[in-house]
Amino acid sequence: MEVIEQLTKAYHNQKLSHAYLFEGDDAEAMKTTAIAFAQLILCQDEERCRLKVEGQNHPDFQYVMTDETTLKKEQVENLVHHMNQLPIEGDYKVYIIQDFEKLTIQGENSILKFLEEPPKNTIAIIMTTKPEQILDTIHSRCQHVYFKPMSRATFVSRLTEQDDTMTVPIAELLSTYTTQLEVALQLHENVELVPMRKMLLQWCEKLLKQREMALIGVVELMKHAKTRQLQLLALSGMNAFFQDLMYVKVGMVDRITFSELQSEYETLVTQLSYHHLTYIIEQITEAHKKLNQNVNATLVFEQIAIKVKG
Repeated sequence: MEVIEQLTKAYHNQKLSHAYLFEGDDAEAMKTTAIAFAQLILCQDEERCRLKVEGQNHPDFQYVMTDETTLKKEQVENLVHHMNQLPIEGDYKVYIIQDFEKLTIQGENSILKFLEEPPKNTIAIIMTTKPEQILDTIHSRCQHVYFKPMSRATFVSRLTEQDDTMTVPIAELLSTYTTQLEVALQLHENVELVPMRKMLLQWCEKLLKQREMALIGVVELMKHAKTRQLQLLALSGMNAFFQDLMYVKVGMVDRITFSELQSEYETLVTQLSYHHLTYIIEQITEAHKKLNQNVNATLVFEQIAIKVKG
């Protein structure tokens, strides 16, 4: 049974939970389902009401999200204040928090207090692609709803369909960083990604062929990745490059991300061991952690070049 069918059945059987935790890799499916569920609860089949929810201007509906690395304290405070009010147009109030892992510990605790003593007829829908980063006490107070991951091919296809200026290679790069169509489309709109992708892939090859040049080339790479978001995108793309090499080495070429590089991969892997590839991927994983801890990006990428060289 599909997720929305399960939720619809719970609604009609009057078995609604006060809090749902949507988790999985398909952020777009979670968002679409969350809004559809909110429309069902608040509107049933009334079209004008449903349009108000979709436009996020229904008085009994709140949708909280951010493009930043953390949700602001003011957003959480405003949400808690709003949801403690009585419904205006119907029997229920619904709030949705996208990327719940972006809350600070203080923010999570504010929501936790709310979940422990939920106001009558108030329903929370929490969404996350990183459930391991959420407090266990939050998990224990929510009904879990699991989403199957969107395939990379589907994500790439949707991106190129929604933005006819986006090429498949750029969509493939973005697919390494996010499963949210809105995030990917906005990033493509605001940043020139073609030169960054070219520089990134050249840098990955230098790590294998000209490691001294890779160390020197960090400064040039950083010119194309000036923001933390772009630096994380670069690391995600780099991880995909070396994962692709591993897939080629084990004969799973159907799983590679950068499809046009297959012939080049097949040449590169002849000189690479499983151990070496695993080591490089481990270093990239560590680099991700450091970037998320606000370590200087230039130092993070230089450390990759130094450690891989060693």
